[in-house]
Amino acid sequence: MRGGAERYAMTIDLVLADPHPVVLDGLVHMFQNKDDFSIKSCVQNADAAFDAVVKFRPDILITELFLQNRKGLALIEGVQKNGFKTHPVIFTSAGRHDVSQAMNFGVQGVVSKSQPPQVLTTCVHRVYAGEQWLDSALNLNLMPHFLGKDAIHASLFDVLTTREMMVAQLVCEGLPNKKIAQNLLITEGTTKLHLHHIYQKLNCPGRMALALRMQNGGRDDD
Repeated sequence: MRGGAERYAMTIDLVLADPHPVVLDGLVHMFQNKDDFSIKSCVQNADAAFDAVVKFRPDILITELFLQNRKGLALIEGVQKNGFKTHPVIFTSAGRHDVSQAMNFGVQGVVSKSQPPQVLTTCVHRVYAGEQWLDSALNLNLMPHFLGKDAIHASLFDVLTTREMMVAQLVCEGLPNKKIAQNLLITEGTTKLHLHHIYQKLNCPGRMALALRMQNGGRDDD
């Protein structure tokens, strides 16, 4: 795993894949003006994208889920099965079902095309650092996958709001408040307020108790 913000000073090699030339042009314009990115290839279909990954072995593949000759899911599956170091990042206008399938292939980054450009660059940085980034615009729809289907307990959803569930899960993953705020695109103060409400609702004295409660599916075994 690549860790630490100091890794951001290194150049991140990219392959860009999108069926629409205007989108590719926009991506090129965005990334080529930043010193920490190097664009290795821009393509419009999945076969060309896979060939570019084989040739350049980029750090990140930014791809739409719907490409010209086949679905991006097949491309992602091929990249993952071949054991390349490349990490796919989904930049898409696709809906819940398709994005959830991509998450099942181990994709660590998903950004909606409705978001401003800086969200995509932040996502790429985080995935390059070995972290997961789920677009806040998609988190609600992806909640069952994000929490893990086996970990969901109905009683938690009866007590906590959707955003509180997101915060609680990130606490379980060991993220500090600052990282939680960055992942959910909220302020650190808002994160602390969510945690205060979570602790009150679940009668948890702190982060360790909350993590145990989440692992138990919401049950208090004390």
